[in-house]
Amino acid sequence: MRNLALILTIFFVAFSSNAQNSFSFLNMPTHARINALGGINVSVSGQDLNFISSNPALLDSSQRGQIGLSYSPYLAQSNYLTLNYVPQIRLKGTWAFSLQNLHYGTFQGTDAVGNLTNEFSANDFVLAGVYARKEKYITFGVSAKLVGSVLESYNSIALTTDWGATFRHPVHEFSVGLAAKNVGYVLKSYGTIRPDIPFDLQLGATFKPKYMPVRFSLTGHHLYVFDISYNDIESNYIFDEKGNKIQKKISIADKISRHFVIGTELLIHKNFNLLFGYNFLRRKELLVNGLGGAAGFSFGASLRIKKIDFCISHAILTAPKGQTTFSLIWQK
Repeated sequence: MRNLALILTIFFVAFSSNAQNSFSFLNMPTHARINALGGINVSVSGQDLNFISSNPALLDSSQRGQIGLSYSPYLAQSNYLTLNYVPQIRLKGTWAFSLQNLHYGTFQGTDAVGNLTNEFSANDFVLAGVYARKEKYITFGVSAKLVGSVLESYNSIALTTDWGATFRHPVHEFSVGLAAKNVGYVLKSYGTIRPDIPFDLQLGATFKPKYMPVRFSLTGHHLYVFDISYNDIESNYIFDEKGNKIQKKISIADKISRHFVIGTELLIHKNFNLLFGYNFLRRKELLVNGLGGAAGFSFGASLRIKKIDFCISHAILTAPKGQTTFSLIWQK
């Protein structure tokens, strides 16, 4: 009954939330492996503690003692750093702690008439505590996050939580994950209007066929709303019989596909894997009409040497820009 109550609470909070547009950096991939798998995944189980930022229920007791570090030189000379740690605390359940920081660089300040003043910086950050507990084949997890944004002497603060659950088949390599992310409240905003938080409801599955060295993942996101397409007449249009520009309609199949991300892992060796991903929404929104390109695709590779796991990945955004991420996991 307690487990059922937790699941119902997750769904209630998820569908009653209307958060959308503030602290958008929370939607960014936080480490190399998820970046390679398309940017979203809530069902990959294993010993990679970095997935706790995707779904707190992916925290596992086998990760105790691990330290994870990720770095991404992001767009416009900004830098994204993530640090995760699972202490060897043997209580009922497993605990972890996380720090994320997106540093936008240093800027030159000016006054109202253009005279130079002091330089200033801008940062977004997350401090999080994560807890997960396993009940037979189901793991429940929750994270509490202090989210902040700092610009010169101004700041914005929010308290959010992630709720998650995973099911792992006892025999087959099959797992299902559910996560309600960024449920919370803005304590302080930059202006008088209190912004929303980028809530998301995600559901996914990961499966490895018994005799194939391949692991497949399919993840749905923004499942609480049907139409997540951005349809701007200036970029998505056709001409009528008189030559007037009119907005092109987006088909139902197209709207559905934008909710999904596909990830594939080629298990070359127990210590070496190749990873690939395809994000339908990213493809549709970042593809330049008439120019083609590989927006939406991502790839990477992971290598284990003794107690260190190293992973590098690259997600193609729009030519020639993309997100490259490096991650290390060290096991004591």
